Amino acid sequence: MSVELRHLRYFVAVAEEGSFTSAARAVHVAQPVLSAQVRQLEDLVGAQLLARTSRGVTLTPAGVAFLEGAREVLSMVDRTAAAARNAAGLVAGRLAVGLRVGAVGVEGGLPARLLKTFELAHPEIEVAVRTFDVTCPAAGLLDRSSDVAFVSLPVAAPGIELRTVATEPRVYVLPAGHRLAGRAQLTLTDVAGLPWVTADVATDGCDPTAWRDDWLVNPRPGGEHITIGAIGRTIDDFREHVIAGRGILLCPASAAAYHGRPELVFVAAEDVPPAHVCVAWRSDDTNPIVATFLESLPLAAGAMGR
Repeated sequence: MSVELRHLRYFVAVAEEGSFTSAARAVHVAQPVLSAQVRQLEDLVGAQLLARTSRGVTLTPAGVAFLEGAREVLSMVDRTAAAARNAAGLVAGRLAVGLRVGAVGVEGGLPARLLKTFELAHPEIEVAVRTFDVTCPAAGLLDRSSDVAFVSLPVAAPGIELRTVATEPRVYVLPAGHRLAGRAQLTLTDVAGLPWVTADVATDGCDPTAWRDDWLVNPRPGGEHITIGAIGRTIDDFREHVIAGRGILLCPASAAAYHGRPELVFVAAEDVPPAHVCVAWRSDDTNPIVATFLESLPLAAGAMGR
């Protein structure tokens, strides 16, 4: 018997989920079957790939090395299958892409790199990008001005599907002269009682306050009341409000490199969960161009070291 694709898919699922139970759900097989297949893979490889403990599953050094190769093989298979489908029936047309300004990963160029990879692979598809401010968390999907969109969670609206393509830490943004500006990191307790700069409410059909509440970390674990010092719609709005001392805010860590000014300080947020950049699309969309774009994402993300 030789190593088969199912062995690789099951192993990658366990490695990424850190749990046989979660991995079994992800690949839609019974857990005993998944466990047996992974053990079979280890026998075929001749090395223990996973360390099984009472708290979950971790990769052994051999597993770390094997995971990289397994992902490459699966990506190659996906790419080859996509090429065959394209050759059988070439998809051509226009893809309207919404881009939420300030979305996680935008400042780091992630959407641009993913779109460039897609355009190189599909020169027959025209890609048109339109940006949306923070009052449009769904970035044009709900009024159908976008076919797909790069957004930050949450997108609180029915009929929207999401796929995470990257995560990024969040940081506090403070005026340079602030008493906390010299700290290496801050917690919610450290900033308790300070006024905040926040986004205007959503007007595109999403829940009006879900996105702004997430970036305000509202409600707070301790039930703290949040004081709003200023409201903005664009990155420039937020930056000027902070410089003027009207409040602090959270933003993606990559924003420090792209929106940094001497008047601003970016401090690591210790106890705030990381943010996610997602590709979003309408669940009822049958456009083959959208399907082609979504199929390209694992390969594009993999090419970037994801």
